[in-house]
Amino acid sequence: MARLDLGLVPALPAGVEQDQFVLHFQPEVELASGALVGMEALLRWQHPERGLLWPRQFLPVAETAGLLGLLGWWVIEHCIVEARAWQDLPGADGRPVQTLWINVAGEHVAEPDFVDRVRAHLAAAGLRPGAIGLELTEEALAPLGSRATRVLGDLHAAGVALAVDDFGTWYSSFATLGELPVDAVKLDASFVRGVGSDLEEDSIVGSVIRLAHAHRLVVVAEGVESWAEGARLCELGCDRAHGYLFSAPIRAQRARQLLARAAAWRGSLIGDPADDGLPYPRTSGTAAPTAARPLA
Repeated sequence: MARLDLGLVPALPAGVEQDQFVLHFQPEVELASGALVGMEALLRWQHPERGLLWPRQFLPVAETAGLLGLLGWWVIEHCIVEARAWQDLPGADGRPVQTLWINVAGEHVAEPDFVDRVRAHLAAAGLRPGAIGLELTEEALAPLGSRATRVLGDLHAAGVALAVDDFGTWYSSFATLGELPVDAVKLDASFVRGVGSDLEEDSIVGSVIRLAHAHRLVVVAEGVESWAEGARLCELGCDRAHGYLFSAPIRAQRARQLLARAAAWRGSLIGDPADDGLPYPRTSGTAAPTAARPLA
């Protein structure tokens, strides 16, 4: 409590009401083809006095003050609006759905009316199945208890893609995941560090990927920062990845530009238009992008 900036507590509701919060988006790439298959939404607070605040600066305060639900609904509602804008981009009808992933807290999902409200928002927006994805950490599944399978099943039936975030950092196992209607696991960045340069780490990650595929789950590597990591993950059969190798988080207008181009990944998509130096994250070949594996 002593480390929390509790002076932010009264400003949080005002910030939501005044739309001081903004979303940035980090692209997610299919490793085998370079196809842009979705993005992860990341919350920022444009505080009028303190400037741009990152989640680690205000989310613990929101949790302590019981305001995670307030922030969570702001994010979900604005992400649904953004996903609708993606769906209306030129050529979107002829492409696979590109998922906008949202991190959600277990306490938020455990609210009695959570599923009904999400379902109503999705129906009003007319989104295609899989356009919105919810990420829950292994720890966040705990507040759902015995309700987890039913709640996640209802969300899945409503057309929401589901992923277990930061996989491998808490308690669950693939035996547990086999009972849940999830589409993907997001491999924690701590597993990605060392891939491509550490044989033991390669063995662990390869085993996780094989087990996930045995459960028909898509594997997404988080926090990929180097070519060696990206190339080795591709060799190990990892499906997708995001991280600074591909892009830092970007603002909504830039995200829409990338999605509208629907091209395979190149350095010029993010950096200077003349800079095309970043290779595809694959170890050989120059094949055209394949259709993204569908979610939900």
